[in-house]
Amino acid sequence: MGDRGFTLIELITVLIIAGILAALILPRFMGIGGYSANAAQGDVIAAAQYARQLALLGNGNITLSVQGSSVTVQSNGQNLPAPGGKGYPITIPATVQAGANLTFTSATGSVGNATQTNSIALSDGGGESRVVCISPTGLAYAGPCS
Repeated sequence: MGDRGFTLIELITVLIIAGILAALILPRFMGIGGYSANAAQGDVIAAAQYARQLALLGNGNITLSVQGSSVTVQSNGQNLPAPGGKGYPITIPATVQAGANLTFTSATGSVGNATQTNSIALSDGGGESRVVCISPTGLAYAGPCS
């Protein structure tokens, strides 16, 4: 009864709580973040690649629309199913600063009437931003756009 100290359970509990707090707080102080912007950038790139692939396969002209927090891939005004079973439109964890409507032409996969790279700027609620670039040939990649 005269022994003082902490039990092993108490020590483990404190370490777990400290680990959770560190995982939540340190990224803010270390400048690490933008997980939402990164996820949104990946979703937009994947949708653009999917639209281009469908156009290349001869499925007609495919439209990619990125507005607000929504990404839509359509053929003849009809929403297409997204890979993985979920259908378009999908909601991305960021907002688009300037919307985009791009049409990938059938058989070539290029963006119709595009003479320069299209830039889609995304920003999340934490102040992080990312850019998606779509070239006139229809290739989508992470910015900066050239």
